[in-house]
Amino acid sequence: MNEHAASGGGVFSPLVRLAKTSAANPWRALVASLVLLLLAALSLSRVTISTSLEAMLGGRSESAVAFHRVVTEFEAGESLLAIIEGDLQGARQPTTDELAAFADDFVQSLTLHPTTRDRISWVRCREDPAFGEYFAREVAPNGAYFLGSEGTREVLAKFELAALDEQLARNEAMIASPGPAGEALAQSVLRDPLRLYDIAGRHGVARFDASLGEFNAPGVQPPTEFSRDGRAVLVRIASKATINDLDEARRLTTDVQEIAARVSQRHVETSGPDIRVRLGGAYAISATSSGTIRRDSIISTIVSVALLYGLFVVFYRRWLTPILIGVVAGVGMAVGFGVHAIGAPTVSPLATAVAALLAGLGVDYGIHFVSHFDEERSRGLSSQDATSNAARVMALPITTNCFTSIFGFASLWPSPIEMLSDFATLGAVGLIGAWLAAFTLLPALLVLTHRGKDARSDATTPRFGGVADTIGRRPRLWFSSSLTLLAIAVGTATLRGQLPQIEGDLTVLHPQPNEALKTTEEIVTRFAGQGEMIPVLVRLDSPSELVARAVDAATALESDECRAVGVVDVLGVHRLVPDPQDVQAVDETLRGINAHELVDRFRDAVDRSAFDRAQYEGYATFLERLLAPSKVPWIPDIAAFPSIAQRLFARGAFDNSRQPTETLLVVRLEKPLRDREARGLVVSTLRQALAAVPGATLAGLPAVSVELEDSTKEGLPQSIAISVCLVLCWLTIVFRRVMDVVLALVPLVFAAVFTVAFMVAIGEKFNPINSIAIPLLDGIAVDAGVFLVSVARDARTRGGGRVSLLAELRPTMRAVLLAVATTVTGFLSLTATHTPAIRSLGMVAAVGIFASLIGSMCVLVPWLLKRADAR
Repeated sequence: MNEHAASGGGVFSPLVRLAKTSAANPWRALVASLVLLLLAALSLSRVTISTSLEAMLGGRSESAVAFHRVVTEFEAGESLLAIIEGDLQGARQPTTDELAAFADDFVQSLTLHPTTRDRISWVRCREDPAFGEYFAREVAPNGAYFLGSEGTREVLAKFELAALDEQLARNEAMIASPGPAGEALAQSVLRDPLRLYDIAGRHGVARFDASLGEFNAPGVQPPTEFSRDGRAVLVRIASKATINDLDEARRLTTDVQEIAARVSQRHVETSGPDIRVRLGGAYAISATSSGTIRRDSIISTIVSVALLYGLFVVFYRRWLTPILIGVVAGVGMAVGFGVHAIGAPTVSPLATAVAALLAGLGVDYGIHFVSHFDEERSRGLSSQDATSNAARVMALPITTNCFTSIFGFASLWPSPIEMLSDFATLGAVGLIGAWLAAFTLLPALLVLTHRGKDARSDATTPRFGGVADTIGRRPRLWFSSSLTLLAIAVGTATLRGQLPQIEGDLTVLHPQPNEALKTTEEIVTRFAGQGEMIPVLVRLDSPSELVARAVDAATALESDECRAVGVVDVLGVHRLVPDPQDVQAVDETLRGINAHELVDRFRDAVDRSAFDRAQYEGYATFLERLLAPSKVPWIPDIAAFPSIAQRLFARGAFDNSRQPTETLLVVRLEKPLRDREARGLVVSTLRQALAAVPGATLAGLPAVSVELEDSTKEGLPQSIAISVCLVLCWLTIVFRRVMDVVLALVPLVFAAVFTVAFMVAIGEKFNPINSIAIPLLDGIAVDAGVFLVSVARDARTRGGGRVSLLAELRPTMRAVLLAVATTVTGFLSLTATHTPAIRSLGMVAAVGIFASLIGSMCVLVPWLLKRADAR
């Protein structure tokens, strides 16, 4: 192999010619770069950060797609949740009446205030009275259809003479019971002497008693939603905007907080107790997370750039070179990001971290280019000739390093987690931009900044290049020491007796501390009915089958298997309209029944008892309506109650007299699903129950989290295999010698083993974010090996031994040290963020890249020196 081929000729000659052209026409290259940078800035101005689950998981996750549709197209979910409770530091704690009064005042203020009234769909601290009205108007008069044929026969059996007399006698005995229990029984007897509530409950007719009058009596309000301990009230606020509207989330959250402060101050001024309002729910979490992520991205980038500049000054001992390298990498990455933004104006939170990360990766190309440029200048060459020679020598290793790093990112493209593939794409285009800028913009800037300067006096003495001599004096000591360090890490991991674990807590994906997330978890724990709510989207092409499918889904979810894993109730359209299959059966059951005669039989039985007929005339009227239903309640009847319809059907479902083709069911569980194993069991059981129901998809965070965990388990080995295969193929094509490929992989193997052992040793778990560190290492950790092996190949081509190799290693060693330091700095800057998963990514990747430095310096260099001695 001749020197030209070994040092960047052949396939890399176009890149070398591009650098020569740029060096020969520096001003043109500078103006062209500036134009591209301005166009990229214009494109990037359109980019927004999305925290939606669809942006994170994308269309490959059925649960995420369904949940995204639920939160964007339905108004079922409350955008904001507010806990109203006494201030723990206050002199006096509020009574339940004071809390209820405060909550009503707060609700009214939100409804009337000009900043919120037109942006809130509804706000409640009490149960929606529309449900009571619907049951009274639609369910009660036609209750037989909801009871089904079996339930209707049970009701008819109640009107047998013997059954009537027996039931009323039993009622008399219950009323005679002494004490508070007797009073409660008396009230129950007066409301429902035939105990129809029991029949309704057995046949799944919820809130049947609400239709009997008390709930809807004039002046009677629904009860306030108190916590289990009675010390707090929950206020639910629904926005007209979707959860993906981050600006609206921030504005509404801020406005609600300000109104809460005014209401609290007003109550204090009227001698009321101190009452505080804390916000939770999707909007509060989104507002908190997006703001923190944006600040973290800016701060981590600034920190990364500042630390990088400090490193450059230490290594180069001059202020201009760091700026040149940083500007070149920054322009290249910005142009790459701008091209990406043309087709992808929305990015996930993980993708926002790529700027700080690539700040450490993108400068590596400039570092190696400038190191060899300085070496050529020290030999007396002009800036233009030095640039051309540096481009020729560095074309192969820089391009190889760029593409091996891209392969690390590319291994994430097939990932079922959308945010990982987006992160990979953004990282790849950024690296390509930095690579091209190193051979276009950097040569032009080097020529312009070194024009007219004396070559030898302008060149700097390679600093830290003496590390090669230090290792060369005692290579066996460095070799054995590095292997000992690796053995200690592996041994410590072995003592723990386990493999790396998968993180089951999805809160690591949210910035911490997160008061909104904490408040939301507290709501789930403190308020009844908030154990866990998992939505199920039922979607069909035909509206005529929608109710039947919803009934099938609800029946499947209320099976014994689902009850065994904690399902308490299933809410949805099946509770508001009857099962179509029951309607005809009920009509046949009631055929030939004279409702008036049966009710008169009830009145006669009351006359024979100790009760007064007048007390039950309202109940008798209800019975007559129950036994002679006037119509079958259907979806258009629900549409007459907008606050109910918007919980069950998508926005615009009834526009232009259309019928809805999708509806929402909500599975209520007994307890929160905090435990990973319990969550997996519940989700798998519910999915199995829905498997036989076409069009029904389990949505919600528990289902999404299980898919996320499964994707992490499946995607990590796949990404590692892809990255390793791509790197191997590329190195084989470039080096064309098996031994050179093996040598280049030494730092990668050392880093991979050490990193996994380190994670196990400290108990760090794999999560959807930090799991990308290993595939990325496959492309990044091999970089130092590529440069060192390339230098050894050049030395071998020239026929030199150890002395010649050490001479070639000195400038390369300095570049490798600085490149690793900058890459580690880029990842370490991520540890300054507030998101645990991203912090973990920064730590794990930094440890892995530092380990690759140990592998290259202490294992590979001694190996290369030994081979040189053998020659």
